[in-house]
Amino acid sequence: MSFFGLNLIGSAVDAFQQAANTTSDNIANVNTPGASRQVANLSEAPPIVGSPGYSTWSGPGTQGDGVLVSSITRIHQDSYDALFRGASSAQNYFDIEQQQLSAIQSSFGEPTNGINKAYTDLQTAISQLASNPTGTPERQGVIAASQAFVTALNRVGTAVQTAQSSVISQASSVVDQANTLIDKIAALNGQIRASKAVGDNPNTYQDQRDGYVDQLSTLLSTQTAMQANGSTLVTVGGRALVNDTQAYHLAPPVVGTDASGNATLVIGFVGDPNPANPVPVQVGSGQLGGYLDIYNAKLTPYGRKLDAFAGAVANEVDRVTAAGYDQNGNPGAALFAPVVAGQAIGATNITVGITDPAQLSAALASTAAGSLTVGINAANTVINTAAGVQTNATFAHPGAAGGPTTGTLTVSVDGVAQTFNYDFGPAGNAATVDAFVANFNAAQLGVSASFDAVAQKMVFARDPGNTGATHRALQGANPTTPDFTIGDSNAPAGGSQGTPSTSLLEILGAAAIGGVTQGAANAFGAGDNGAANALLKVFSRNAGTPALQTTSPTAIVAPGVSTIAPPVGNPAAFAQVDVGQLLTIGAGTPTQENVVVTGVNRITGAITFTAAQTHAANFAITTTPATTLGAFYGSLIGRLGQDTQTATTGNTAQTTLAANIDKVRQGIDGINLDEETQNLIKFQNSYAAAAKTMSVLEQLLTTALGLIPGG
Repeated sequence: MSFFGLNLIGSAVDAFQQAANTTSDNIANVNTPGASRQVANLSEAPPIVGSPGYSTWSGPGTQGDGVLVSSITRIHQDSYDALFRGASSAQNYFDIEQQQLSAIQSSFGEPTNGINKAYTDLQTAISQLASNPTGTPERQGVIAASQAFVTALNRVGTAVQTAQSSVISQASSVVDQANTLIDKIAALNGQIRASKAVGDNPNTYQDQRDGYVDQLSTLLSTQTAMQANGSTLVTVGGRALVNDTQAYHLAPPVVGTDASGNATLVIGFVGDPNPANPVPVQVGSGQLGGYLDIYNAKLTPYGRKLDAFAGAVANEVDRVTAAGYDQNGNPGAALFAPVVAGQAIGATNITVGITDPAQLSAALASTAAGSLTVGINAANTVINTAAGVQTNATFAHPGAAGGPTTGTLTVSVDGVAQTFNYDFGPAGNAATVDAFVANFNAAQLGVSASFDAVAQKMVFARDPGNTGATHRALQGANPTTPDFTIGDSNAPAGGSQGTPSTSLLEILGAAAIGGVTQGAANAFGAGDNGAANALLKVFSRNAGTPALQTTSPTAIVAPGVSTIAPPVGNPAAFAQVDVGQLLTIGAGTPTQENVVVTGVNRITGAITFTAAQTHAANFAITTTPATTLGAFYGSLIGRLGQDTQTATTGNTAQTTLAANIDKVRQGIDGINLDEETQNLIKFQNSYAAAAKTMSVLEQLLTTALGLIPGG
C-alpha cells in the first residue's frame, strides 16, 4: 500500500501545485485590464477497480485514488459585457460631443466678445449717426463698427470650418484605431478556435479578445455573438466587422452626400465601390458616432444658420443703404458685400463695401425737402387731420361733393409699380388725412406718408423699412433704388384740377409730385437722417432669415404636397433654405399663405412643402419675417448652449452608469487580491501537507525495504 499511497499523494501534490499556480496567475494579473478570474476545479480521481483477472477491490468502501484538476474555469459573465459596452460607447459619444461643443462654444465668444456684442455695437454706432447724420466721426464710427461685426462673423465662421476639418482628422485617427483592434480580434479568434479544437481552454486568449472588444466599443457600437467554434462575430449596425478570422476594415471618413444632396460626413467600409460617397456604416454611438453627429447635426447646421444670419443682416442693411443718398447726394451703396463676387454672403464671405465715410447713406428722398408739395390748408387755417376731406372749407382743395371719390395712386419704387386704391368719400380709406396716412402706410409700398403739422403739408418719403412681402415679391432680383414716383389716376402728371378736386394728390397739396421722380434733384435734404433711422429699425423689426426673394415657374394646381424647382437662371435660389423654414408664397394675391419646408433637394435645388391653396405659375416666394435678426442669432447661441449642456449631462450620466456596471462586472469576473491571497495560502498549505505526507511515506518505504533480508 505504500506504493499506492505515494501515487495518491503525488496526485494531491500535482493538483495543489496547479491550483496554486492558477491562483498565482490571478494575483499576477490583478491589475491587468480585461483579465478574468480563473479557478482550478478539483475533483476526485476515478476510484480503484479490479483488473480483468482479479475481483473488484472489496472492503468497507470504494477505494479513492486521489485528486485531479479536472479543468481551469474562466469566471466571466458575457451579459454584463454587453451592458458595459453599451454604456461605455454612450459615454465616449457624449465625451466627444462635450469636448467639441465646449471648444466651439468658446470660439463664439459669447456673451462678452462675440458676434452679439459686435452687432449691438453696430446698432449703437448707427444710433449716433441718426443723431448727427452729417458728422464725419459718426460716419466713421458706423464703418468701424461694421468692420468689427464682419471680423466677428469671419472669425466664428472660420472657427466652425476649422472645427469641421479637425473632426474629420480626429475621426480618421479613430478609424485607424478601430481597424487595428478589428485585426487583433480576428487573430485571437483564430487562436481561440485552434485551442478549442484540441480540447484546451483558451482562457487568456478569451480575456484578451474581450478586452479588445471593450476597447472597440468605446469607438463605435458593437454587437457580439459567440460561434460554435469558439470565435466571436463582431458587428456594427448589422454589418460584420469580424467574422471568424476575417476582418473588415472601416474606410477613412469622407464628406459625401445624402439622398437629398446634403453634405454629410460618412464612414464606409474599405472596398466600397463608391469610395467618395460610400454606403454609410451605422456606427451608433462611441467616439465615431460622436464625431459624425458633431459634424452632421451640430457644426453643419451651426454654419448654415450663421451664414443665414450674415446674409440676412447684409440684405436688410443693404436694402436701406441702397435706398438712401450719401453725403454727396449720390445714390447709396451696399454697406456689406461678398468677398467673392457672385457668391452668396455668408459668415466667411462678407466684407464692408464702403470705406469712405462720405459714401455712407444717411438720407432718404422726401418731399419735405423739396418745393413740390404745398400746404393742405386754406387761408392759414389749421386743419383737423381727423376731419373729413370732402367739402372741407379748411382745405385749399377740398374733395368734390357728388362726384367721383375713388381713384388709384401708383407708387413706383425698386423697379416695380404698386397701386393704392383710394376713396375719400365719408366711409372711404382716405376720408381723413389720418385715415389716408394709416391705410397708405399699411400697404407697405416702400414709401411712407406723414403729416407735417408745422408746415401743414403732406410728406411722402422713401421708406425701405416699409416694404411688405408683396413689394419684395414683385421686386425679386431688381436692385433697390433711392428714388420713387407717385401718380394719381385722377390727375395728369404734375397737374392740378382746381377746386373742388377728384384727385387725392390735389386734396393733399401734392399734385405737383404726380408722375415726377422724387430723388436727389428735388427731394433730398443733406441733413436728413431718414436712412439712419431706417437702419435702426432693422434691429427691431422681424426679418426673413435667410433672405429669399424669388418666384416659382411651377404652378400649384391643387392643395397638398408640392415640390417646387428653382426658377430658370437661378438654380441656387433655395440654396440657403433648410427643412423647417417658414416661407410666404403667393404674396400680394388672394391665395397668399405661409408654408413650412419639409424637404430640400440639394441636387436639383428643389424644395418641398404642403400648400393649402392653388397658385398660378410664377407665384412669389419669400422668407417669412418671423423673428428679429438678433433673436435669430440668439436662437443659434441658445441651441449651442443646450447642445453643450446635453452633452455634459449625458457624459456625466453615462460615465457613472458605465462605472457602476463595470463595478458589478468586476465583482463577478474580476480578481480580488484578498480572496486570491487566501486561496494561495490554502493551496500552499495543502501542497505542504501533501508533500510532508509523501516524505513520511518515502521514509516508511525506505525503512521497510531496509528490513527485507538481502535488501
